[in-house]
Amino acid sequence: MPSLFERVRDVIVAQLKVKPEEVTPEAHLIDDLRADSLDIVDLTIALEEAFAEDAEFQISEEDAENIRTVQDIIDFLKAQGVPD
Repeated sequence: MPSLFERVRDVIVAQLKVKPEEVTPEAHLIDDLRADSLDIVDLTIALEEAFAEDAEFQISEEDAENIRTVQDIIDFLKAQGVPD
């Protein structure tokens, strides 16, 4: 089974149309992966859908504002009970 990072990476690649090798835990969504505010909204929706079977959660606007890097997404999902 793919790791949480791999699953998050796949969602980011699909949403932001970036190369998988560009998506690292340290990658900044805006600075490194060239996401704009609309991309971030679409990404949060995609993440909610992709991990709905693992845990019931929603990413609030406040949560989204605190998510700056790929690692921030992983940490948020783990805090919501998504297994690694």
